[in-house]
Amino acid sequence: MRKTQCLSIPALGVVAVLLAAPSLAFATSAWHQGNGNIVHFTPEHVNANTREQVTRELETAISDGTIRFYRLNLPPPSKTPPRPKTRQQVVDELLNQSPEQLRAQKDFYMG
Repeated sequence: MRKTQCLSIPALGVVAVLLAAPSLAFATSAWHQGNGNIVHFTPEHVNANTREQVTRELETAISDGTIRFYRLNLPPPSKTPPRPKTRQQVVDELLNQSPEQLRAQKDFYMG
C-alpha cells in the first residue's frame, strides 16, 4: 500500500502564517507594533481615506501650491484673505477701548 504524502502540522502552520502575513501589514488598526516592545497609537489610520481620495488631495495640493507648506510642516494659508479695515473702523476701535485695554496698551508701549 502506498502512503500518501501530506504536509505535517508545523508545515501547515508555516503556510498559514505566510498566507496571513500580507493582510497584517495594512494599517487597519489604531495600534501598531513599533521597534521592540513599543506600541504606537495612531487614530488617524482608522477610517482613513481611500487611495483615490489621497491621490486627489495630493494633486490639489500640488496644483494650488499648498504642498510646500505641508512639506515644511506648516499650516497652509487660509483660502480667503482677511478683509482690510477702513480708517474709520480703526479709529472707532481705538476710541472704544476699555480701561483695561488702555492700561495694557500703555504698559506695553511705555514699559
